[in-house]
Amino acid sequence: MSSSLLSSIDRVHEGAPHRVKDKEKALLYREICIGETPTRLALSRRLKIRPSSVSEAVQELVDDGLIFETNAPLRSKLGRPQIILSARPDRYVAISIYIDSRELKGVLVTLREDVIAEEVRVLPQETGNRAMTAAIRSLLTRLRERIPRGAELAGAVLCLVGTVNAHTRTWTNAARWPRLLNLNLSTLAAKLDFPLIIRRTNDAELEYFLDCNPSTRSTSALLLHWGFGIGSAVAFRGTLLTSSLGRFGEIGHTPSRYASDVPCLCGSRGCLETVAALWSLLPVLKARLGTVPEDEKELAPLLGDAGLLRVPEIRTALRAVQDALLVLSMMFYPDRIILSGPFTENPPVFRRLTEGLRRALPEYARDASSFAVIPGGMPGCRRGGASPLFRATLARALRRST
Repeated sequence: MSSSLLSSIDRVHEGAPHRVKDKEKALLYREICIGETPTRLALSRRLKIRPSSVSEAVQELVDDGLIFETNAPLRSKLGRPQIILSARPDRYVAISIYIDSRELKGVLVTLREDVIAEEVRVLPQETGNRAMTAAIRSLLTRLRERIPRGAELAGAVLCLVGTVNAHTRTWTNAARWPRLLNLNLSTLAAKLDFPLIIRRTNDAELEYFLDCNPSTRSTSALLLHWGFGIGSAVAFRGTLLTSSLGRFGEIGHTPSRYASDVPCLCGSRGCLETVAALWSLLPVLKARLGTVPEDEKELAPLLGDAGLLRVPEIRTALRAVQDALLVLSMMFYPDRIILSGPFTENPPVFRRLTEGLRRALPEYARDASSFAVIPGGMPGCRRGGASPLFRATLARALRRST
């Protein structure tokens, strides 16, 4: 059993007071999760931990339901049967709710990042505070009902778009739902008997990329999402840059030279999204492809063979996004540029975008950044958004009781 979370769970106690035996317990749990047929003896030799300490920590893990034991056909040199230690991937689960187009999606995810249940609520453009709160509550209730027997809920995370103040739990606004204004989720959170955290969608995506690519944490990274909306996130040496306003990197709502006086969903005119966001390009895509799903994960494969660069509106959108990426690149000069969204999964679009950016950058910066694409929708929200909840839960569970 492995995931970006579990592969680094041996560091769960860092930054807080802990004992050597707590560190050993976390390290043992990590090895049991990602190792091959681990036994007490093999763990003791591999990690150079005393056999008695291994046995005591393993027994606590068994008692806590984090691992289980099975007899194996293997035998030790003394002829004794070997006991194999295996992790229980669904000992703890979490609810992750995120936005895709104008859909509110909720998943029940395990420590191994397996999605074991999913619920969707479609919310029209005129959705306001009351309807949004009801939809969130409905997903939380329904997904909690689907928790497997013996599993414990670590909590829930809301990955939201627009202006999101995580400290006050206020969803200030979201362009795709103009009537959603200053939605305070504290009242909802107070009625729950489990933790509820709020994150910006792009922050969760970038954080998950850093977790999956630990070497990136020592550098600077820029994420640009080009999908139903357009936004960005930035991290420097593993720390996400944020603002007290709750909004950061909203490049999609800055003026574009390719945009006319068309009104944007945000209430302004001439924004980048009016010529490049999926919501503005849907009529063009439908004319070319027929039925077009607004779900970004479902749309991406359709765009792969669509000959997008032959469509004038797509070429204009590409140039507009390239301008935006150039601005972001020259503001932060990141070591790593991560692109996400259905358009960037199209190889010709990706090549045109990155090659055009390199040409536009000053000569000294043209080879300073490497590029990566996050495929498959929004894995950071869908599977990795709950990592802070799991870390907090495991930080308590992986302390030695004696």
